[in-house]
Amino acid sequence: MFSLVIPTHNRAAILRRSMAYLLQLEGIENCEIIVVNDGSTDDTAAVLEEFRQAASNLVRVFTLPNSGPARARNCGVKAARNERILFVDDDVFPRPGMLQSHARLLDQGYTGSQGLLVWHEDVPITPLIRYIDSRGSQFAFDQVQDQTQLKFSHVYTGNLAVLRSAVLAAGGFDEEIFDKDMALAAFEDTILGYSLIKNGARLALNREAIADHLHDMTEQGFFQREYKVGYYIGRLRNKYPDVARSLGWDRNDNSPQSQVRLLRLFNKAGISKPLLGYALSMRLRQREAFLGGMVKFKRESGSKEIAPRR
Repeated sequence: MFSLVIPTHNRAAILRRSMAYLLQLEGIENCEIIVVNDGSTDDTAAVLEEFRQAASNLVRVFTLPNSGPARARNCGVKAARNERILFVDDDVFPRPGMLQSHARLLDQGYTGSQGLLVWHEDVPITPLIRYIDSRGSQFAFDQVQDQTQLKFSHVYTGNLAVLRSAVLAAGGFDEEIFDKDMALAAFEDTILGYSLIKNGARLALNREAIADHLHDMTEQGFFQREYKVGYYIGRLRNKYPDVARSLGWDRNDNSPQSQVRLLRLFNKAGISKPLLGYALSMRLRQREAFLGGMVKFKRESGSKEIAPRR
């Protein structure tokens, strides 16, 4: 049915849980599970060897030096024996029937079937989670207007079924987008979606293919991610101006460095939450982190571009 492609890096505990779950999933016996160990230094290798031995007919393992999820996914695609690829993350738990739902949509002639990702029941729905959902900062499926013509901005490889030949024809994932020093890759999903559609792929949102995402969030982790996203938008604008333009990230925002200074002073004063409430306070702190990343990119690259509106 599918070649499941799962990149993983230093998350042995959640990987053990997700692999045990996958092996019990209805229809998995007709698939292969390709896990690419992206240079993990924890117990990931031992966990994968355990599952490979227990299910050698289903589980295949590849190991790379730490190079980011794009290279790991490309490795899995190249090694896949099936034409239908299912990208899932190591913290994603498909619900019963998800494999079959993806297969049905691909049977209708679509190149790709984008499944839904929802919070796992073990993730507490905190004010932070509600804020993230309200902003579409994690997944923005509620913003999809036509699920039969999915836009590249709504491609998420945490739960994406797609034809292997189409991924290869699109050039696969951009491996250079990974920054090892920052330990982050960003927009590789978006760039792949853009390349697929540019090549004539038909992508659709599949609301019946649901998976639970077991990834708890903290405010500190959220702001760190926003900082890195801001940094990566500068890189995206330089390397993929058409993508940035399509996403509305080529519009100017005056004096980002001055904005960062003012936001930092205001946010550090500790009055935003009692004065403005949680959501608006979070918005200002998110903005500070995001623009801080943009300023860092500009300083390091010597770019004369200014931050886009977000």
